[in-house]
Amino acid sequence: MRRITLRTISIFFALILPAFAQEPAPSLFNDLNVAARESYAAARSLALKSDQPVFLVTDTVTLIRGEDLGSLPYSPPLYHYLKSLSHLPLGVFSASVGLLENPTDQRWIERLRMLLKQVNSAEADLGSASFTEIQKARQQNILSLSRTYLEEILMRENTDSATVTLYSRTLAPLLLANAADAANVQIEALDQAVHALSQKLKPGEFEKAIAVITGPKTAREGNLQFQYFVYAFGPGSAGARVLYMESIFDRETALGVLRTVLNDRKASQAFFGETYRLERDLMADGATVELMRRFGRLGPQPNKE
Repeated sequence: MRRITLRTISIFFALILPAFAQEPAPSLFNDLNVAARESYAAARSLALKSDQPVFLVTDTVTLIRGEDLGSLPYSPPLYHYLKSLSHLPLGVFSASVGLLENPTDQRWIERLRMLLKQVNSAEADLGSASFTEIQKARQQNILSLSRTYLEEILMRENTDSATVTLYSRTLAPLLLANAADAANVQIEALDQAVHALSQKLKPGEFEKAIAVITGPKTAREGNLQFQYFVYAFGPGSAGARVLYMESIFDRETALGVLRTVLNDRKASQAFFGETYRLERDLMADGATVELMRRFGRLGPQPNKE
């Protein structure tokens, strides 16, 4: 799956992106370089045409075509309930590891006590959440197992690797079940939001739309929103029409990167007949050959004498 990430595009930013113009450079040819980069910057502003539909996905999904055509949420309360309760075992595990590695640091004991206190509060609130009976029973199981574990650890004020592993493996199926339910409700809401926003597009515009997914590095492959648009747009859309931008969360930065990507793709096609060439380091091919030669990966070299 091809994904556009900050790492992917940053490798060639130093060569072409005007934002880096403050970097020291030799005075020779500097004026030429500045003029060329200014032209590049001007062309970037045209890369995202006013008639290009873009679904920008942050904590909402926004449809942009020259201007905002609308923005809708896609994470219903049930999604957040399931996510919050699933974070409990991860917090318990993390505090347990902290105690294992720092057994004399009382701050880890205090964190475990706070988690136990939150278990009590969560149990009292279970009836107020919109869980199905199966989901409610699962959350109660997560809380009960966590309570038993926390009470045992706090009584001893220490733990061991076997106990932590047993707790983690016992909770794993419950976490995966919560994750599956959370994915189902979020996909349903996202699908409804995209269909509602798409009503504002003209016939044929959805077929050329681009989706920009913003999020953290840790989402990695399989990001729900990324997968949704790949399925919605069809084969070949990953990396071409569906872009994941790591560690970008605000609209203007995301659209700025998108303009860079689109402008570079146009230049890549013109120069190299390859749409994605500038999404690798421009020096990548030459660097590979030189490094293979330097580290003896090219085989015996002919005698030049």
